[in-house]
Amino acid sequence: MNLQQQIQQLTRAYVRKGGKDNRRQQTARMMAFAEHAEGLGAREIGQVGGRHVVSYWRAIRASGGLADSTLYGHWLAIRELWRLAEKAGDPPRPRQQEGEQAATPQSRG
Repeated sequence: MNLQQQIQQLTRAYVRKGGKDNRRQQTARMMAFAEHAEGLGAREIGQVGGRHVVSYWRAIRASGGLADSTLYGHWLAIRELWRLAEKAGDPPRPRQQEGEQAATPQSRG
């Protein structure tokens, strides 16, 4: 069983509950990450780690990048994959590119 098949098996119950459209979108993001990790040589979920996540962020940046909110959505999907696979901790978050300013929440008052 390859990595993508393992992720499909892990997410089968995940997709059935909650907001269906969002769950399908998150699963598609998990599968995109799995495809990237397989390209780096990972063959099963136990071989996937932080190095694969960092490489995924770099590949996204190299392809033109995504909006911060979309990157956050990808991170949430990978974090959910971590939870489903019972991996310890959280996956690495995407770093900001040099020259970008950190998004600061606007105070409302």
